Amino acid sequence: MLIERVELRRVQIPFRRAFGHAAHERHKSDAVLVSIGDEQGQVGWGEILPRPYVTGETLEEVLDVAAPALAHELVGRRFETPDGAVAWLRQAASGIGRKLATLCGFDLALLDVAGRRFGCSVADFLGGVVRDALPPGVIVGFEIPTEKVARYCATLRLSGRRHIKVKVGRDDDHERLRLVASVFKGVPLRLDANAAWSAEETIERLRSWSDVAIASIEQPVPANDFAGLREIRRATEVAVMADESVCTLDDAERLVSEGAADIFNVRLGKNGGLLASRQVVELARRSGIELHLGTMVGETGVLSRASEVFGRCVQGFACLDGKGQNAFLLERDILEEEARDGGHEPPGLGVRVSESIVREHQVGETRVFS
Repeated sequence: MLIERVELRRVQIPFRRAFGHAAHERHKSDAVLVSIGDEQGQVGWGEILPRPYVTGETLEEVLDVAAPALAHELVGRRFETPDGAVAWLRQAASGIGRKLATLCGFDLALLDVAGRRFGCSVADFLGGVVRDALPPGVIVGFEIPTEKVARYCATLRLSGRRHIKVKVGRDDDHERLRLVASVFKGVPLRLDANAAWSAEETIERLRSWSDVAIASIEQPVPANDFAGLREIRRATEVAVMADESVCTLDDAERLVSEGAADIFNVRLGKNGGLLASRQVVELARRSGIELHLGTMVGETGVLSRASEVFGRCVQGFACLDGKGQNAFLLERDILEEEARDGGHEPPGLGVRVSESIVREHQVGETRVFS
């Protein structure tokens, strides 16, 4: 397989409604699609969804520096087997630093085109499917007004949802948590503060919410405050989940060595894609750290499909947060049809991207490397 062409397209897709948490409110998806083509016309797709407050990447840096650098390295390379593509990605990861959203886009696109060319599924790169599709984890965000929280949760409960995350960081957090708990009786809630507090504020709030069953508190303090995470673990009986604090494998190793987390929140878009995310999972398993699988708000069906495959191939997850979000969040997805979970796994990622929809939402010119 000879890589002849890499293309980068920036796309913006409006949300049907805003999505908010303590760190940001979003009204649209703003992503970079990566397509990688070989000499036989096979094309693989990936997605870069940079978040400055997560990995430090901006769209401008991705388009002008990080993605072109990888594209130049990749064009003209020949891979005789799928393992060759894996080896190239591992080498790229070793020098990528914190440009993990960029790495994710190339990881997905290269494994997709390699799978299509060599007749294997992306699942095969992860050791194969080991379980049925994960159930969805749902998120109660700030976009749901407090007066509508109970009704919204009742709808979720009737639809069978049992894995619930509640965004916190508002003055009326306790009221909202009580409303959610009144509907999901006996279901411990996962809370996500998106780095809104200090360690002292977190401890105070968790202690004052003793009437609510809490399963975990996700990223209550800024990403680099490992001491704060450790203090929250020491002072409360609530499990601490690291999210923005665990992006690189070095981050994961440091969290373990400093005793700063009980759970790692793995998201392909911020952990570097399928292969790099699996390394974080393997470290967590060796270290007795629990695992959770999430998505990036506003991701298209490309990244969502990859997350679903990851959850079916890698053990240790109870649900997939944000699964199916595209149907109600994005004004329109870019896929022509969804890949099916059941039966034989299709080659590559198993997605078909609609070029016409991409063009409709594209911002600026396509950047071509050949």
